Amino acid sequence: MSTISPQDLQRLAGLQGYDLTLEIDTMSRKYGMSPEEIVAILRAFSQPQQESQQPFEPVASKTVPQLPTQPRHIAMDGLRFDYDPTAGAKDKRAQVNQAIMCPGCGVALGIPSRRPIKIKCPQCLHEALYH
Repeated sequence: MSTISPQDLQRLAGLQGYDLTLEIDTMSRKYGMSPEEIVAILRAFSQPQQESQQPFEPVASKTVPQLPTQPRHIAMDGLRFDYDPTAGAKDKRAQVNQAIMCPGCGVALGIPSRRPIKIKCPQCLHEALYH
């Protein structure tokens, strides 16, 4: 039977990496034991708990939804497309004559009517090429 309290063993069992190393060093000074003895006691303490746990069952794999390939067109009434702070933004805004919804996040984007066009959403950085 170990001389380390169950609370300290429980705390050690919940740690890993450098935090575990530091706590083992602290416990070795507190209990007057070598770090190797504490590790052996910790392994013996952790073994029965691991055996009583249920076997690991993998979770069903998650499917990643596909983003639409065609944009959803929306009306431009009342929309402002002032999100581009670059110098040529005013000229680009003059070319905007369509509005679409970003397939990634749903924000409204103003685009010109030329095709094909590569669009990068400033909100979510989703890129799409539309024909």
